[in-house]
Amino acid sequence: MSKPQVVLLPGAWHLPTCFSLIIPKLKAAGYTVHTTQLPSVTDKNPPKDLSADIAAVQTVVEKAIGSGNDVIVVPHSWAGFVAGSALVGYSKKERESKGQKGGVVRCGYMCAFMVPEGVSLSDTNQGPPPTWWTIEGDHFSRLTDSAGDILYSDLPDSQRAHWFEKASRTHSLHAFEAKATGESWKQIPTYYLICEDDLAIPVAGQEAMTGMVKNMGGELWTERLKSSHSPFLSHVGETVAWIKRIAGEHA
Repeated sequence: MSKPQVVLLPGAWHLPTCFSLIIPKLKAAGYTVHTTQLPSVTDKNPPKDLSADIAAVQTVVEKAIGSGNDVIVVPHSWAGFVAGSALVGYSKKERESKGQKGGVVRCGYMCAFMVPEGVSLSDTNQGPPPTWWTIEGDHFSRLTDSAGDILYSDLPDSQRAHWFEKASRTHSLHAFEAKATGESWKQIPTYYLICEDDLAIPVAGQEAMTGMVKNMGGELWTERLKSSHSPFLSHVGETVAWIKRIAGEHA
């Protein structure tokens, strides 16, 4: 039986290179891996809503489905917010009901946002931005120099600096203010990796989101990892093993 295709979606301010430690291991295990940069991660012409990010996710997922493949989608952080809207109609069950082959069979949210339709990321934080990012002008959010200490808190200082240099500095502010347009997690079985040492999305926030999804009828399972906000950098083996379990491997 062929293995499902894997789609990795990076979070806010981040480029697909953030997955460069786990992609080779997934490929070595026999998985075809896809990823893409989300248009809201940019320092010019920022999207004014969520539509560009949604379109980018749908494009890479359609490529993974191809002529009828099973697909698992693994969003990190901000990308979970996008996936909730972008994957509406892409579950294998929904596609089969329309006579289409293949589709998304499971999702794996890595300390990622899950919100109801009609809620924006800004709605979840009514106070000022945290100290590790700031608002720049009318269009951008920008990481501050302290962001590496938050996003990669369990990496050595030299590695924090390395990955911070590889991250984009800016992200569309309008995207943070856009409302979610769907709740795909109601249709797609979902696994959630709670990162217990996450300083960007504290455990209480992750638990609140997973509880909300269960209360709204979503099929969701959680695992816990003593990791910072970036488990694909600090806990590479554990993250790959978790993704493989989502794909159906249990050895």
